[in-house]
Amino acid sequence: MQQLEAVRRKIATTGDLLSVVKTMKALAAVNIRHFENAAKGVGEYAEVVEQGWTVFFRNAGILPRGPRTGTAVVLAIGSDQGMCGQFNEAARNRTLRAIEELSAGGRIVSCWTCGERIQGALEDAGVTVEQNFRVPGSLRGVDTVVDEIERKLEAWRAGHGMTGFSIVGNLHVTDGDKVSVNHVFPLEKRSSNSAWEGRSLPMINVPPESLFSSLFREHLYISVYGAIVQSLAAENSARLAAMQVAEKNIIEHVELLESEYRNTRQGTITGELLDIVAGVEAVVGG
Repeated sequence: MQQLEAVRRKIATTGDLLSVVKTMKALAAVNIRHFENAAKGVGEYAEVVEQGWTVFFRNAGILPRGPRTGTAVVLAIGSDQGMCGQFNEAARNRTLRAIEELSAGGRIVSCWTCGERIQGALEDAGVTVEQNFRVPGSLRGVDTVVDEIERKLEAWRAGHGMTGFSIVGNLHVTDGDKVSVNHVFPLEKRSSNSAWEGRSLPMINVPPESLFSSLFREHLYISVYGAIVQSLAAENSARLAAMQVAEKNIIEHVELLESEYRNTRQGTITGELLDIVAGVEAVVGG
């Protein structure tokens, strides 16, 4: 009976674990949709900003030149939670390559992270992390983290003469998740000869310096915001895949436990019947 009770407890514990996995699977599926919609929205806004750059280059045609050497900031976006496969490992490996490439170009690289797990992975690889930001748990928290990163960048630029800013993060794309590097700054000049939709040529009625400053603030915001929501969508996608595998394995384990329970129960019943028969025979024979 003790063995039978032990198997019964295992089945109950495994069933509870299966319920947790199913809940996490459902949450991941819902979160993916939210972050996908946010990424789509910021992508549409990025197209508007890109049109603004087209207007700027048609009328001003120049970019402020800065030094090509100096301090470059690399922001690596990971996760604060587990159960998402090789999510942080992929971001770490791509970040290490980005740091190596920038260092080879004469840059002094300052590594920043968004997520405790990616911070730990990079520090284990010998990288000093200057700043770490928390990963927002929902869309409401993304703006707060983006504002914090922007303030730190401005303070860092004023104090260290920042000449470059790159973001490394996972992307959630239709053909699978991948890691990308977005070199936000320095800017690359856009083509001033690109086709303009509309009958009238674009004009500006503000000083080019003011337009550039406004466009760059928006460019920085959508770059950081877009990278975070893309990473969150990819993280939940990876977690959904991990939960699907876990659910399948748990179901198979439950089936094995139930089979073991039936066999154990049958063995217990058979043993009790044999004891009864033996007792009857002993009484009759006596």
